[in-house]
Amino acid sequence: MSSAGRPGATSPSIASDKSRGMGIAMRIAMLSWLVSLTTLISFVFLVSPYQKRMFLQSLEARANSVAVFLQESSGSAAVQEDFASVVTAGQTMLERDRGIDFLIIMKNDGYSLVLEQTQWRVLNEIELDGGSDLFWRPAERKAQGSIRIVPRFKRRVFHYAQPFNYLGVEWGWIHIGLSLAEYDRSLAILYRNTVILALACIGFSLLVSLLYARQLVQPILRLRHIVERIAGGDLSVRAERVKQDELGSLAGSVNIMAEALLRRDRILESVRFAAQQFMQTSQWEEAISAVLEKIGRAADAGRAYLFQNHTDPEGRLCMSLRYGWTAEKFMTSFPMTDWENLPYDSRGLETCHALLSRNEILPLSLSQVNDFFRPQLEALQVRSMILIPVFAEGAWWGFMGLNDCQQERVWTDAEKDSLRAGADMLGATIARQRIQDALVEAKATLEQRVEERTLELKEQVTAKEQALTELAAVQGSLLAASRAAGMAEVATGVLHNVGNVLNSVNVSCTLMRDRILQSRVQNLSKITALLTQHQEELSRFLSEDSQGRQVLPYLFALAPALEEERQLLLKESETLRERVDHIKEIVAMQQSYGRVSGVMEAISPVQLMEDALKLNAGALARHEITVVRDYQSLPAVLVEKHRVLQILLNLIGNAKNACIEEDGMEKTITLRIDAPTLERFRMQVADTGKGISPENLTRIFQHGFTTRKGGHGFGLHSGALAAKELGGSLSAHSAGLGAGATFTLELPCRTGDRT
Repeated sequence: MSSAGRPGATSPSIASDKSRGMGIAMRIAMLSWLVSLTTLISFVFLVSPYQKRMFLQSLEARANSVAVFLQESSGSAAVQEDFASVVTAGQTMLERDRGIDFLIIMKNDGYSLVLEQTQWRVLNEIELDGGSDLFWRPAERKAQGSIRIVPRFKRRVFHYAQPFNYLGVEWGWIHIGLSLAEYDRSLAILYRNTVILALACIGFSLLVSLLYARQLVQPILRLRHIVERIAGGDLSVRAERVKQDELGSLAGSVNIMAEALLRRDRILESVRFAAQQFMQTSQWEEAISAVLEKIGRAADAGRAYLFQNHTDPEGRLCMSLRYGWTAEKFMTSFPMTDWENLPYDSRGLETCHALLSRNEILPLSLSQVNDFFRPQLEALQVRSMILIPVFAEGAWWGFMGLNDCQQERVWTDAEKDSLRAGADMLGATIARQRIQDALVEAKATLEQRVEERTLELKEQVTAKEQALTELAAVQGSLLAASRAAGMAEVATGVLHNVGNVLNSVNVSCTLMRDRILQSRVQNLSKITALLTQHQEELSRFLSEDSQGRQVLPYLFALAPALEEERQLLLKESETLRERVDHIKEIVAMQQSYGRVSGVMEAISPVQLMEDALKLNAGALARHEITVVRDYQSLPAVLVEKHRVLQILLNLIGNAKNACIEEDGMEKTITLRIDAPTLERFRMQVADTGKGISPENLTRIFQHGFTTRKGGHGFGLHSGALAAKELGGSLSAHSAGLGAGATFTLELPCRTGDRT
């Protein structure tokens, strides 16, 4: 039994919530505290700058009063250049207010009286600050003040400058420097008090938020505990509705859910009972009455009944009551005769037919029933009902129904699903009984059907043996034809590939013949004849004769040339031997074409490509075709060397022919080697030749197809077959005529030693 059916068991989802993240109370508290904290921080950031501005305004007002006092007390003396009176007035102000750092009374010509707490002196503008005119005599004649470092005194003060005007005469400027000690002290006190107040408010708001969240969440926690008990299987517990708010509504919903779950469990138990009863009897009709009673009592219904579909003599689909159960307190039962042969296409049953035939459950209240059936249902005390379709073997068999005779009931989805399970169980039982009846009927005629089937099988076996004989003869003919075609294809491949190599052999023989005809070996016979003619006086001839003196230098010069010719002829003869060996290997390979596997050799892909290029080097040089190499360094791979070499020879030869046939174009063949994946490597031959038309791209690998004059159409076909047998592929790409072509040979990467 699952944990949902055991009282006291805790739902896994609820249990996991306890250990996941912070609870709702803490989240509410944190949210409330965050709101309070945000408000407090906003207040601090708004009030602190305001207080700072007030302090600055106080300094400015204080400096302005000093300036006004100086103007009123020493204005006439300054204009009359009675500077002693001006100094006396300034010193009086300094003694009266120790917070004044300095006073400067400056004329427009730069003459300045500088008064400090301990001394006074007369300076000109150059002595005051190095000749700056903008600081001590601003361009705009208006009072202005700010905290700054004054150039002359190098101290941080509140500097206040005010024009010195007397009786309409713009005489000069008054500069006042106020000490910032009191200002800094006031700011420090302000910040300290603000921090203390903020910390106190933060702590208090946190405490209040926690208490408020706890008080708010207590009902939710109690409701959660009840839900946990319900999830654990205790469906008897109910939530208490303390308040008529959202939580009260939630508690009511929980109680309704518990009732629905309890009723669902009872219905499921009745379904289990129905399954047990149907399995124990061979005739479902014997158990249906007990099943209907069990389901009706479990669903707290007043009646349970079963209707079956059938057709009347007119071919209309009708329904008839077959079985029913009525609770003891509602003794008024269905009159069977009133509920038989009711056609679905009359009396307003069309909607019922449409929904039930689509396997949809139909819940109804008395107010939704039409006027024909309502009086009958009222007489039976029906307030609401639910109809569940019954399907047997995919066909609509009828429906099962329940009546609630106490209230207009809203049937929950859980109840609908449980009742549908019961109806499906009944449908499966009906289908099973039909199958059993069909088996009993089939058993009665089994022997006759076996004899008939045996005769049919004998006839089929005879016909099959005759067909197999004919098929064997046809297969023999096809096998012979296929072998002949294969031999022809192999012979064609041999001739084509040997022809490619013979072209290279012919080129090598021609080079050797031309080199021998141009050789200077024949000059040795002339020198020998000359030496033989003077052999009796050879010493004198070589030292004194004009011809003799040239013999030794000529021999010295001839020796390296003959050695170079010898090396070239050796190289060409070795190349010729390799090409002859390759012809033998092609023939041997084609002779063993039908074997399961060939000889695998460990060889570098670059070496394979270079070997193929070497066999075509003479023809490429003769036609002035440029070869571009684009090789990625790859390790040695296990391949059938000669089959891959055969494919590459054919591709390079085709690229050469394509470049030759395209006049006026740059003749270039690009050879590429790379590994698109770890499991495969790729070898490409690209040319700038005449290209391939789109319609021919899908045909170039067909046997016998060619676009080259004098071509056979066998090379690409045999190359594609060989690539496929090697576990790879051969593909072609071209942008069209005149755009060149690229052929790609892709093979699997098999690394290892020679096998």
